[in-house]
Amino acid sequence: MMEKMIKPPLLSRGDMVALVAPAGLVERDDIENAIRKIESWGLEVSRGEHLYERYGIFAGTDQQRLSDLQKALDDTGIKAVICARGGYGMSRIIGRIDFSTFRKNPKWIVGYSDITVLHLFLNCRSRAFTLHGEMPLNYHKAEGGSPGLETLRKALFEGPQDYEWETGLVREGEAGSILAGGNLSLIYNLMGSGIKNCLKGKILFIEEKGEYLYSFDRMITGLALAGVFKDIRGLIIGGLTDMKESDVKYSCGAADIIMDCVKDYSYPVAFDFPAGHISDNRALVLGAPVSFKVRSGLASVQY
Repeated sequence: MMEKMIKPPLLSRGDMVALVAPAGLVERDDIENAIRKIESWGLEVSRGEHLYERYGIFAGTDQQRLSDLQKALDDTGIKAVICARGGYGMSRIIGRIDFSTFRKNPKWIVGYSDITVLHLFLNCRSRAFTLHGEMPLNYHKAEGGSPGLETLRKALFEGPQDYEWETGLVREGEAGSILAGGNLSLIYNLMGSGIKNCLKGKILFIEEKGEYLYSFDRMITGLALAGVFKDIRGLIIGGLTDMKESDVKYSCGAADIIMDCVKDYSYPVAFDFPAGHISDNRALVLGAPVSFKVRSGLASVQY
């Protein structure tokens, strides 16, 4: 029997959303332009008190970033929390976040990349839906016809979007379960936290950017050694962008590394889902049950 998850209510025009920076630092001009885009959807935006702070590579100290995120989670008037960017920093504060008020008054949490940490803790420990989608730092890159931002708006106001896409290397099949995952390096980083146990029986989504192939191989192999790939019901791979070679060249690519690690299992596998560190970054509702099908070079996800 599929576990019962907490689903935040959809947004309506006039709702208040919070914009916080729990990880990397942001530039005011980029974020203010993005705020105008959010306001054009009919939403009001509450800026985190420390949104434009800087402490090294972070948007303020750990305590400042934690404070902004905690206030947004606890404020019952806030209907969604939009993370300004990823980078690095969520892992430093995740252990101090109190989710008790959030569980009673759930709201949408939006972001990807380093925000994977927050997604996994909410999906796995609070049993809540979250929204893997474009962040304000990148809104300007998503303009000019990219559907990424539009799928985010629709997910917030209308609900999860179904997808069908062309995929190259695949393993055909069908599976139904809860969708979980995000950025590979963050999933790998959380293997010692117990998160891996809640990935059992899930359909796993992964994406990555800018890793050397040997490092990518190490992370994929690490998940395999931890038993993650043995226990999932399906695997969806999004953008694998800007993968790099070291001085000694690999004899295969990132897709081959993945397929080699899952070759002993029979669940469906599909590549090239349009999400991750790519210009066409479609919104995915994580923590939600989905039907995943792969047939004749086409893959689909239906909520």
